[in-house]
Amino acid sequence: MVLASPRIIATATAQPPYCFAQPVLLEKLCAMVLGAGWRERPEAVERAARFERLFASSRVQCRRSAVDLLTYYDRPRSTGERMAEYRRSAYPLARTALTTCLGAAGERSAEQVTDIFVVSCTGYDSPGIDLLLARDLGMQPEVRRVVIGHMGCYGAIVGLRQALAALRAHDNTLVALVDVELCSLHYATTDSVDMLTGYALFADGVAAALLSPSPNAPGPELVDTYCTAIYGAAAQMTWRITDEGFAMGLSPRVPVTLRQHVAVAVERLLAPHGLRTGDVAHWLVHPGGPSILDAVHEKLGLSAEQMQLSWQTLRENGNCSSATVLIMLDTLLRSGRPSRGEWGVMMAFGPGLTLETCLLRF
Repeated sequence: MVLASPRIIATATAQPPYCFAQPVLLEKLCAMVLGAGWRERPEAVERAARFERLFASSRVQCRRSAVDLLTYYDRPRSTGERMAEYRRSAYPLARTALTTCLGAAGERSAEQVTDIFVVSCTGYDSPGIDLLLARDLGMQPEVRRVVIGHMGCYGAIVGLRQALAALRAHDNTLVALVDVELCSLHYATTDSVDMLTGYALFADGVAAALLSPSPNAPGPELVDTYCTAIYGAAAQMTWRITDEGFAMGLSPRVPVTLRQHVAVAVERLLAPHGLRTGDVAHWLVHPGGPSILDAVHEKLGLSAEQMQLSWQTLRENGNCSSATVLIMLDTLLRSGRPSRGEWGVMMAFGPGLTLETCLLRF
């Protein structure tokens, strides 16, 4: 039996209030790590040059933040303080994204939402964003709420997978997916290469999507998902909670591992539908960093045009963790580039080492 493919009938994003160019954040990093007057100390100037090379190699031009990064880290921040800021900042952004998404869906209302999935790996609070959105936007008390937490950059595709299951399991279903990542709350005063890589790449991002089982609704079909974990490489990417925020562990071997496994993962997503890589027009590859994009580009044999959206997103937004692929989808849909019937693949990577993929038909 061929199951019907539900549709993503609307997408939206919410912009965090602060936007910083990379040179500004580099200057702040030098002040945080090297201290005042660092330009007068030769050893500090040498370390700053290393920071500058790292920022240049990130290929990021600007990033958004929920907090003013020029003042927030003027003193050390505990995990408790960071979670308090998450509580203040995450919900208003999530509400803006979902409200905008519902508005873009025309006649749909929050009262009609049967399932809400909230994705985040950068903060915790309870009652959480899922309950607050349901209460404040007027969803029914029996709305099915799920929080997908601490899964890293692939969390949104897990949300889409769970949405697909819900849409196929229940009649008269309307699913809201909300993704909130405030990565800027976890910067640290350190010269650890892993942490500095995160400081150079990661940013804040918020996005929402609305999904309907109606085959006649507008928007791309959510056809299928495929995931795989590379157990032997689990330690290559970690996301640990410490007394000074959440700490990223990122091995330089991640691109090597992805290069070894990404083609098989994509084949297993596409083959059940009689498709091959060459049949896919649109690729939404999570911009985990330049070396990751280069690895996927090379191994899958994608064109520069097919990788353009990933590079554009990295350049203009940085890595917004799990919200990134939804931001990319929103950008692609607004561009009007997809033609009816074209195929698209969304993919993201994270701790595990895990590859999550999703098949779309526009």
